[in-house]
Amino acid sequence: MDPNAMDFATLRNFKDFLQLFNVISESCFLRCVNTFNSRELTEEEAVCVTHCAGKHIKVNKKVMEIYMEVQPQITKKRMEEMATLQESLEKQNKSSETTEQTDIRKS
Repeated sequence: MDPNAMDFATLRNFKDFLQLFNVISESCFLRCVNTFNSRELTEEEAVCVTHCAGKHIKVNKKVMEIYMEVQPQITKKRMEEMATLQESLEKQNKSSETTEQTDIRKS
């Protein structure tokens, strides 16, 4: 594999992770943090944040599990569609070549 492609994939994965982390952080902050009297979270807020983040992580894990199950089927379907399209284009191309050869013979 090309080292630049690997760096790009690693960078993209890191970017995706940071985006997910930021979404979870903001969601849990807005849901759980109610007081700004101190720099520390209250016990209630800390428990809420723990449950909130855990819930997001479980949902993300479940979505990824389903994605991993469905992705091969989607890829297979796309490959079949591409093969069908290619066959159609090849038939169309052969038909055009036959028509051109017939026209040339008539000339």
